Amino acid sequence: MKLYMQVLGFIKPYWKGIVLIIVLTFSYVIFNNLSIWISIDFVRELFSPAYVQQQSVPPDSVQVVSSADELQDIVKNSQGIYQKLNSKIKSFIIRKDRLETLKIVCLVIFLAFLMKNVSQYSRKLLLIFIQARVVVDIRNKLQRKFLHLPLSFFHQHHSGTLTSIVFNDVNAIQQVLNQSFGKIILSPLQIIANIIILLMISVKLSLITFIILPISFFVIYKIGQSIRRRSRRVFQQVADVVLAFQESISAINIVKIFTSEKREEERFKKTNFQYFQKLFRAERIKIATTPINEILLVLTLVTLLWIGGRMVYQNEGLQPEDFVRFLVFLFAMFKPIQEFSGINNVMQTGLAAAERVFNVLDQPEETYDAPDAIELKEFKKEIKYDHVYFKYNNEDEFELQDLHFTIKKGETVAFVGHSGAGKTTIVDLLPRFYPVSAGRITIDGIDINRIKLFSLRKLIGLVSQETVLFNDTIRGNIAYGHPDASEEAIIKAAKAANAWDFIQQSELGLDTHIGERGVKLSGGQKQRLAIARAILKNPPILILDEATSALDTESERLVQEALDHLMQSRTVLVIAHRLSTIRNANKIIVMHHGKIDAIGTHTELYEKSSIYRTLYENQLLIGEIKKKPAS
Repeated sequence: MKLYMQVLGFIKPYWKGIVLIIVLTFSYVIFNNLSIWISIDFVRELFSPAYVQQQSVPPDSVQVVSSADELQDIVKNSQGIYQKLNSKIKSFIIRKDRLETLKIVCLVIFLAFLMKNVSQYSRKLLLIFIQARVVVDIRNKLQRKFLHLPLSFFHQHHSGTLTSIVFNDVNAIQQVLNQSFGKIILSPLQIIANIIILLMISVKLSLITFIILPISFFVIYKIGQSIRRRSRRVFQQVADVVLAFQESISAINIVKIFTSEKREEERFKKTNFQYFQKLFRAERIKIATTPINEILLVLTLVTLLWIGGRMVYQNEGLQPEDFVRFLVFLFAMFKPIQEFSGINNVMQTGLAAAERVFNVLDQPEETYDAPDAIELKEFKKEIKYDHVYFKYNNEDEFELQDLHFTIKKGETVAFVGHSGAGKTTIVDLLPRFYPVSAGRITIDGIDINRIKLFSLRKLIGLVSQETVLFNDTIRGNIAYGHPDASEEAIIKAAKAANAWDFIQQSELGLDTHIGERGVKLSGGQKQRLAIARAILKNPPILILDEATSALDTESERLVQEALDHLMQSRTVLVIAHRLSTIRNANKIIVMHHGKIDAIGTHTELYEKSSIYRTLYENQLLIGEIKKKPAS
């Protein structure tokens, strides 16, 4: 119930609409029950033998209601709420003239059904509006949450799983709202109204009904628990199906080059079949609810027919008309009871999805502004890593240990080491992609945890080896983060990044769409757009994850020229893959198993660091092998 209340929490902003829905629901229930009541009176009175007797038997010998005065006497002498209510309704619709009675009955039935349907239409329209808005709000909140979660969360969760939550799981919540939100207001009101009427007609028959019905509710509850467990497994499996599909499509070139189409096909089939099995098991339980419920309801009906029939035959205070009305309203109550049981099934399915949604929404966000956070508008002196330790989880071992070094403003500092040495993690700590586990990082003597996050990241630019571009125009990608940038500034950045020539040759120039992840561009063109984006940002601190390592010679030359331009008058942290590109760095930090092995210039490290010397000589050897002509 807690989860359902969390879902309903999204409805709180629309409370005025909810109040109106409740009012319209009351109106619908009243007019619906009135239409049923009048319909019974229509059959009872309009086609009663009384009218026939009225035409052929002297009035003084007829023992039926034949005038308004007699009806008034019945009202006065009636005992009990039911008799009084029944008499008042009859006094309104029954006339001496059968045609006049027919006219009134037809008018009342029409108005009752008209008002019932007007109320129902208005109620459903409001429900659809609120439900659609709630689903949009949930997706918006999830998107906002993802954007404010730390990078560690995304390293622990696959994008396919997160995509499944945003679309499949939220769709399931939408189904909960569509199929349960309106009924959870309507069905209880219908049931309560019918119970009141049943008690008014016969307390004895009502008590028998209330003894049998709880058994049905208990069975429904137990089935619902099973449905929720199985639905949770179904949603987890849906995420696996999305993941399998997404991986096979996103890596389609690798799949094809390794001729692994059959293997991927079988992998997807297996995952999809597991989804089928779990879905079938869950649906098997769902569809059992209706027949079980109906069997219990029929048992109730048969019992009531036997007891109520005996009461009528033996004249034990129950008239045939009352018994018919009791059965009609009891039957009318079966539908909301069945719907209420269906609500439970739908809710359990949706709540299994809601668990995953709210598990994301409950995740702790990045700390954007500490209580004493300050705005850092410029970088003046130095960056200092002060005995920094880092690990991803409390249970893990430290990835980085006792990092202690200083980067002066304007310096280029390179980080080298074997794969897994911790180079990328070091620079990821500076923009607070991850929190420092121990020690601290300062900019101009200020702990970065005390700097407002947006102002910290505004000082830092990033050009990575894996270029990230958006499915937008060239203009939109260069001006990302600066949507109001002038065309002159965009062109200037493009020229500085050696990108203007190929932009001019594109079909629509700056307004050319580059496709998903820049699929329409070459690797070098992508990198130059990323560099142009960084140039337009104009940050004083720059992080470079060797952006030329995967490029051909000509593209590398153009990108390197763009990088040289970008690095001018900036403090640069370089993750170096090609040591030849960082020989002129002011400082090189050699990493080994998360620790600093040595710090110095190229010449100093070549003399004193065996790790650096080995790395450098191995790369020289590879370079010489590549230069040798094929025999």
